[in-house]
Order: sequence, then structure tokens, then C-alpha cells
Amino acid sequence: MVTYLSKIKTNKTPAFNAYLIISVLQYINIGTLYVISNYYLQIVMDRNTAIISGLIFAAAFAILNYFILYAKRESIIKKYSEAPIKRKTRGQILFWLYVILSFVAFSISVANLVTPRY
Repeated sequence: MVTYLSKIKTNKTPAFNAYLIISVLQYINIGTLYVISNYYLQIVMDRNTAIISGLIFAAAFAILNYFILYAKRESIIKKYSEAPIKRKTRGQILFWLYVILSFVAFSISVANLVTPRY
């Protein structure tokens, strides 16, 4: 993803942007699991608690990804820059499939499983 983001001329920090994208996608996936489990387990949570827990999860993912991915970006970039073209192409296809499926799953779960509370 970093090599793709580095091709954009106005992008000065492709590794940081990749780190943010991965963190957001992981958060969306956790949000999808939350919506599904909340629907079936009927967990009642007030708005403030939901917002605070969401912010805690987002911060936790950002911190974990920083130490796991962003701090080791040089070795990760080197490893994948030396990969064969076939591997890079397959990686790009799988990445975009992951992005699309993450948003589709989140959208469908929110549209169908979130019940309004009046």
C-alpha cells in the first residue's frame, strides 16, 4: 500500500497514510462485530458510554498499529519492495478486496441490524 500511496505526487507521507488507513479499517471491522453482537446479545449502552468506548478502541488500535507497523516501516517496505511482481499484484488485489468488503459488511450490518431506540 505504501508503494501505491507514494505514487501520488502530493502525498508526502505514504507510510503514515497507510498506517492511518489500516487503523481505520480495523476499527470499522471491530465496529461491524460490535453491531452484530449488539443486535444478537441486545446490549444496552447509553450514547456517552458508546462514544467513550469507541474512542478508547480507536486509540488502542492506533497505538498498537504504531508499534507493530509504523515503527517497523523501513523493514516492511524493504521486504515488500523486493517481492516479485506477481506477489505485489496479488497483495494489491487482496488489499482492495479487504477494503471493499470491510465497508460493505459495515454498511450492511448498520443498515439492517441497528434498531432505533425511541
